[in-house]
Amino acid sequence: VVPRWQGGQLPLSLALGRELEAVLSGADNSAEARWLAPLLGLQDALSERPGPSRLLVEDVRRREGQFLFVYPFAGRHVHEALAALLSLRCTRLQRNSIGYAVNDHGLVLAPAEHIERDAAAWQALFDPADLLDDLRAAVNLGELARRQFRGIARVAGLLVPSLPGGMPRSLRQLQASAGLLYDVLREHDPGHLLLAQAEQEVLTDALDLPGLQQALQHIATQSVSLQRPPTLTPLGFPLWAERLRGQFSNEDWRTRVQRAAQQLERRHGH
Repeated sequence: VVPRWQGGQLPLSLALGRELEAVLSGADNSAEARWLAPLLGLQDALSERPGPSRLLVEDVRRREGQFLFVYPFAGRHVHEALAALLSLRCTRLQRNSIGYAVNDHGLVLAPAEHIERDAAAWQALFDPADLLDDLRAAVNLGELARRQFRGIARVAGLLVPSLPGGMPRSLRQLQASAGLLYDVLREHDPGHLLLAQAEQEVLTDALDLPGLQQALQHIATQSVSLQRPPTLTPLGFPLWAERLRGQFSNEDWRTRVQRAAQQLERRHGH
């Protein structure tokens, strides 16, 4: 048995995100802050730092296209849902195809066609109104609920377990049985409590709806600071690198990221 540290996979909590946001924006004389001083200085030179009273949005134009970075500091799960929500709302304003990537600090949108928005228009994109309906449109909520329904149906006794001494039922058989039950209930009893339970579990667990609602409420108290840095910033670079994981290349991810980091350092004399 090889022990592995899994703490790095835990999403940033909203409370910790607020503390990190405050530390980044304020004066901190800790050893960690002194070590980060060159990077934070470069962030200040190219853009600015996010803070408790302002939401930083960076619009970066590169040879491969436009990248829109947003830093809510709300954790990976919330940012996944928020990125899907923002992508949907942007495509309602203009026809577009938008890719995105997230980490614990923020998210990046990569539209196929440039998105031109001022700070006020960005503020409107974070409006919590119609959140649930927009989430349903932004993600395939029905398919997610369909997958979640299997566990609920088993607990409710709707799926017949394997009998002692009999042939065990495969996962595919269980999924097929649960999927059939889900489809029948959706068609003939769409208000069934178990269907509502499946959807609620998806919204709460997979999309972290409570966390997203809290994040949007916090953003509503902030002003949007729209910056247009000439290149990737220290805060934006990890998100840009995360997006590379989903692209095909005959170079490995580490090689491409290291090359981009070296170019950034040479450009700014670090």
